Amino acid sequence: MPATPAFARTVRHPGAPDPQRIVTLSGPAMHLDFMLEAGMNLRDAISIPLARAGLDGGTVRFANLPVAPLHFLMPALAVDDQHAAFYSAPHAMEEGTVIEYACATAGRKDGEPFVHCHAIWRGRDGQRQGGHLMMEKTEVGASTPAQAWGLHDATMATRYDPETNFTLFYPTRLSDQPLSARGKRVVLARIRPDQDLTIAVEQACAEHGMRDAIVRGSVGSIIGAEFEDGRVLDDRATEILVRSGEVRDGIGRLDIGLINPQGQVCEGVLKRGSNPVLICFELVLEEK
Repeated sequence: MPATPAFARTVRHPGAPDPQRIVTLSGPAMHLDFMLEAGMNLRDAISIPLARAGLDGGTVRFANLPVAPLHFLMPALAVDDQHAAFYSAPHAMEEGTVIEYACATAGRKDGEPFVHCHAIWRGRDGQRQGGHLMMEKTEVGASTPAQAWGLHDATMATRYDPETNFTLFYPTRLSDQPLSARGKRVVLARIRPDQDLTIAVEQACAEHGMRDAIVRGSVGSIIGAEFEDGRVLDDRATEILVRSGEVRDGIGRLDIGLINPQGQVCEGVLKRGSNPVLICFELVLEEK
């Protein structure tokens, strides 16, 4: 595997670095097309159909979703030395908001369904914004198609992380039964801080012998951003999701949407080797 590069942008976390920087597991791929039902909160609109299908953990993508109301948080600088970054106070938007695109990690917290989602939306005034959705308070305004990819008998489960002092998702088996090795696979992964995001995606593939994969799940944060076209953002705290991403012949390419602490949106292809993860990155890969 390639060496992790030294970064121009870095932050200090309160705990000691964990030696395992990328945590992964894989199993037979599951894919589900379903509807986000009008009138339900987003957590239930996602978790109930996945539970019925036996998809225990993975990712969900949806687009052009009317919501009313929309409740969200934005990335923010930490106010003390207990975290490298934090969240803003809660915000809300009422009628007329449409989520342009979103990606959600579906897993479990304390044994119950839990969904972590980043999204880009436009308000009634047409202004684009983004952030971390508060899933139990955000309501589906009209029934809308969604897609999920993941695994049966494995999930993303929350666990306290001493390095970052946050409770974060980890790929987790739900039983000791062996997972089938036949057919196309899905990889669930968690990437720790200060790993270049594109290279870490490549490494997650390589760990499971994959040369080619599609990035399906992509919820996390990086330290600012440097894009292939030369743009550089110096924001310390950002949240991101991948608009489209793949690994081809072992080399990754990530076209992302990024939200800064002001809720502003920036989009483009990340420069490989120049974009360290901030807190964590939740990754779901589908084998090609």
